[in-house]
Amino acid sequence: VNRGTYTMIRRFALASAILIAAGSAAPAMAGALSADVEVTATVPNNCTISTSSIGFGNYDPIGSNSNTPLTASGSVTITCTKEASASITLGQGSNAGEGSTDSTPARRLHNNFGDFLSYQIYQDSNLNTVWGNTADTGVLELGNGAEQEKTVFGRIAAGQNNVPAGSYSDIVSATVTF
Repeated sequence: VNRGTYTMIRRFALASAILIAAGSAAPAMAGALSADVEVTATVPNNCTISTSSIGFGNYDPIGSNSNTPLTASGSVTITCTKEASASITLGQGSNAGEGSTDSTPARRLHNNFGDFLSYQIYQDSNLNTVWGNTADTGVLELGNGAEQEKTVFGRIAAGQNNVPAGSYSDIVSATVTF
């Protein structure tokens, strides 16, 4: 074999070895499969509730309120999940009078000496519909995902002249059921 042929065989062998080495270093082709991932979430009905107080101010049983009731308003604000059915009810208060029921509350303000001043809370500005603590006497709302404020109308009846001067208060629980 002459030197030129020997060199050519050698180069061919070297090139073949490089190609074989490069081929074995390359990753083997693998198959590919896919599957879907199911993603779920649940949005439950939910509500929040907050209130602002009814501040009657001064009640003058022998003067201006001897013949005229005293009125004031506050509010109940709810935020409920969109399309959640909600019922807002108001309890009888901490000082409910004799014969008071959830549907017909006899609400009373109280001072620290055992004296009471009767009042009522209404759903409407005409003071026709008492706001009670039952499904039938509560206020129904359909949630829209935003705050919904309902005005609470209060009235102290005129002529309660059997009460002494002083500060009177009551606590009424506001509940949202959804």
